[in-house]
Amino acid sequence: MLPMEQETMGMLVGGFVIVMGLSFLFVILLWIKQRKSIYRSAFGWIIAHMIIFSIAVTCCLNAIGTKPLHSSMASESNSLWLGVGGVLWASSMLPLLAGIVRFSTREDSK
Repeated sequence: MLPMEQETMGMLVGGFVIVMGLSFLFVILLWIKQRKSIYRSAFGWIIAHMIIFSIAVTCCLNAIGTKPLHSSMASESNSLWLGVGGVLWASSMLPLLAGIVRFSTREDSK
């Protein structure tokens, strides 16, 4: 593992928290503004995506930002965290797609 500058991890985490926090706030404000029952599940799916995606990023940042206790297990530990992060990222795409489908579906009866 290549060493990073001391401030790099803090900037990565801080930047992610700011961007994801603003995105989450934006989605919540749009949800409150719309108040249409047709969009309720779509916003729920988008929020589920953001939560799962945030957990995935946390796993990936854990892989690149922690120093292993035993250097012989560093590669295996990093691979595990990156693998879990990748599976969670792929899983987070399903709620995102479900939300997009719900936004694009029109129900004229409501």
